[in-house]
Amino acid sequence: MTYTILALAPRGMFLGIATASGSIAVGSRVPWAKYPVACVATQAYTNPSLGPKIIKLISEGYNASEALRRALSDDPEPNLRQIAVLTINGDKAVHNGRDIPRELGYYIGSSSVCIANLVVKSTLAQEMCKVFEDSYEGINNLREFVKSLMKALEYAHSVGGDKRGDRSSALLVVGNTPYGGLYDKIIDLRVDYSNEPIEKLKQLVEAYLGFKIT
Repeated sequence: MTYTILALAPRGMFLGIATASGSIAVGSRVPWAKYPVACVATQAYTNPSLGPKIIKLISEGYNASEALRRALSDDPEPNLRQIAVLTINGDKAVHNGRDIPRELGYYIGSSSVCIANLVVKSTLAQEMCKVFEDSYEGINNLREFVKSLMKALEYAHSVGGDKRGDRSSALLVVGNTPYGGLYDKIIDLRVDYSNEPIEKLKQLVEAYLGFKIT
């Protein structure tokens, strides 16, 4: 159904989310982020309101686990949700509802969190995070951060991704911008429907940034 990586760049430079799904327009409902607060992925049978709710709770001082717990307490069907949270301080939390589609998995790395459901194998999330973590020490700018996120997404796609076939993708990166606290998006790109959503996203990212990320 969906697989997603949430990541924190060294020294808190950026928060980022890369995601792909067999559903249409994954970027419209799964990834949420606010800098310098947190990023959230809400998927499976998605309740998109959980993303901004969790970010608001973290901005009010709750840690990742407590913000996640409080947000889910108002959800009528938490058993259908898969959620990951990563804060600017590196705090992390994951929720896997008991009724989300198999195969499913999650992994909490040192600077990333990956979650996946209805994918080809239960270890996909762990492998995806490892791809990102293996390149972490080389990240010192936006280009390297984006490259590492896309590399993780491309890997997950290459080993099978969504059981139904991948049809949409998205990349969201937030950080300091010249616009103060009113706009923090550095990259907000998505492919809403394609037979090659990962390759199309890569092309969009390269065109937007003006350099190759391979």
